[in-house]
Amino acid sequence: MRRSDNIRPVEIEEYGSQWRATLLRVHRESDCIFRLTLLVDPDRGAEGIVFTEFYDYGPLGSDPGREYGYSVQAPYAVLDVLADAYSPGIAGPARERLAAGLASLVAEGVLGDGLALKDNQAKVLAGFQAAGVPAKLSTWFWMNSD
Repeated sequence: MRRSDNIRPVEIEEYGSQWRATLLRVHRESDCIFRLTLLVDPDRGAEGIVFTEFYDYGPLGSDPGREYGYSVQAPYAVLDVLADAYSPGIAGPARERLAAGLASLVAEGVLGDGLALKDNQAKVLAGFQAAGVPAKLSTWFWMNSD
């Protein structure tokens, strides 16, 4: 995929067994916070690797706000395969290598803000499939009911 030894995610968070890398965070003029994230969690088993294209629209006028997430999920068991595909020849823990590989795609403009809806999701799904791992799509939606 991409050489990623000098690229780092924007932010890393850990909660219990969950490890989340924010690959990109943009506050758009439309009051939408756009994020690309990678979640790695061994306790989630078949959904232990989750890449998400996320849109968080804050309240605006009579619109109480809403969130959308478009994800690609893969089993935790394939973490090493994905890390090797996205960061070939790079040493280090698999979750960091996968995050760095995805972050390098953001830095190169392959993934990022300003793409068509679900385009980041589609590109990551294609990358996971090219690595030979089982992956599935997921959509999440929440609307504020205030």
